[in-house]
Parts: sequence; structure tokens; C-alpha cells
Amino acid sequence: MNKYRIGAIFAVLCLSMTAFSNAGFAKEPLKKERSRSHIELDPANTGTYTGEAGKDNYIANCSPCHGETGKGDGPLADTLGEGVKPRNLSDANLLSARTDEFLFKVTKSGGVSVGFSESMPSWAETFTDKEIKQIIQYVRSSVCRCKYKSK
Repeated sequence: MNKYRIGAIFAVLCLSMTAFSNAGFAKEPLKKERSRSHIELDPANTGTYTGEAGKDNYIANCSPCHGETGKGDGPLADTLGEGVKPRNLSDANLLSARTDEFLFKVTKSGGVSVGFSESMPSWAETFTDKEIKQIIQYVRSSVCRCKYKSK
């Protein structure tokens, strides 16, 4: 009788472990909220941006294609398709001819929104409007070192 009792206990334990081992995976995965602790979002609402958050977001999200110095030579630059090359954001002549509004639209809505390649994605789901403005400020102040010059 002891043999059967031990066997039954063993079987119940095995079945229990099998039934409950995936219990944690049956739940919906937790959505990780983006950390904004390192981003200064213009708390005084002055319309000026620090550029530091822009730098962080540029390096993390834009530099894989545009490169850390903006020359269009990032590690993913050659993977965008035949004949497609990221813009050289360090070219002051090019960016001086582009308004901040234009750069904002390209960044938020993607290249297709202004007739460029679809390889430039929309970042609307990734960045807030303030974060996009910070990226533009960073590009203007540190990458091309230029401002818009009206014609």
C-alpha cells in the first residue's frame, strides 16, 4: 500500500507542477513604460529646450542610420535598400534650407510625408512633440551647427 500511496503523491505533485508551471506565462505581458527620468521636458514651458534629451534620443534612435555625427554613415545606413542613403544631417547647407517645421514633419510623420523614402520611419508613436523638438534642437546646435536661413 505504501508503494501506491507514494506513487499517487508523486503523480499529484507532477501534475500540479505541470499545471501551474506556466501560470505566470498565461498572463498578459507587462507593458514597460518608457523612462523619462533623464529627459528634461521644459518644465517652465518656456519653449526652449535643453538639447540633452534631444541628444539622448538622437543617439539611441537616429544615429543607427544617420550616424553619431550625422553624416549618414550609421551602422544601419547600408541596409535601407538599394540607392537609399540617410540624409547627411551635418551638412549645414542642406539643413539651413530646411525649416524646423519641415524637420518636425519628417521626424514625426516619416519620409513619405514629404516625398522622401519610406525608409525614414514615422516617430509619432515613439516621441512626444516636445521630444521631437529637442531632437531638432540637438541636430541644429550640435550636428549641423546651423539655423534655418530663409531664402
